[in-house]
Amino acid sequence: MTMRSALRLIPLMVIGAVAAFLLAGPLTSFYKTHAVASRPQPSASSSIDPHASPTSCPASLPVPKSATAATSPAPALPFAIWVNDPLGVNLRASASASSARVATLSQGTQATADGRAPDASGNLWYHAKLGSQAGWLRADFVSSTALHAASGFGWSLMLPQSYQAAGSDPSLTTVTRSGDEVPFLLLQTSTSSILTVQLPPTVRADLAPVADHSATIQVWSYTVSEQVGRVALDTCRVTSAWARPDQGWPYTTSVYVHTTGRNYLFTFLTPDANSTLVKQVLESVVLS
Repeated sequence: MTMRSALRLIPLMVIGAVAAFLLAGPLTSFYKTHAVASRPQPSASSSIDPHASPTSCPASLPVPKSATAATSPAPALPFAIWVNDPLGVNLRASASASSARVATLSQGTQATADGRAPDASGNLWYHAKLGSQAGWLRADFVSSTALHAASGFGWSLMLPQSYQAAGSDPSLTTVTRSGDEVPFLLLQTSTSSILTVQLPPTVRADLAPVADHSATIQVWSYTVSEQVGRVALDTCRVTSAWARPDQGWPYTTSVYVHTTGRNYLFTFLTPDANSTLVKQVLESVVLS
């Protein structure tokens, strides 16, 4: 190539370089736009957590407003039931307390419910089969979850299968549901006339409980007071506190029972104020 030809190509090379530079920006922008648009983008609802976890310890979450407890749908027939009354339950010939007694089933007995009907007072009854026997049982004296017995220093009760009782000290038994960081029940027993409420270490001891309501109930053969309040979980120990149904403020149900020989203090921690499980457990209690 002659010198004159090379000099003629220089302007063309310069023009090509400038054109490539000017096109590089739009092409790069187009590539980025196309690449981002081709991937699904997170929605605002999935990227923003409405219950942000605390970032410092110790921290407590604001007390949430009381929520109406969700009611569980009635199980489809047939289903298994377990007797949940310490004195046993009468199996009746019909759905009425005045009908003939077929048998008396002891606490913990399993049967199969294959029918349901209300009585004249609106109480629900289950038609139950147990071996060769059949009859009707009051629904509020049975449980539709499998039960097992637990006992300790002067007491016994029935728990769902996923709940276990433990404790090396006979004066304090802790009941916990499998996989839960917060105990379901602390049961204190003493021959002393004074019992101080003990709460698990997962609860903030420096924050006073918030009272909710009280009621008069029956435990074994004793009429006692039931005190319900709310306590704050320690978010350093329970990192998922904000994600719980109670939003880090479980309800405590405290029941003190004084007998001639001992004193008992039941302290339940549950996500709802009127727990059906608390009622079920208290209805199964036997005290000495």
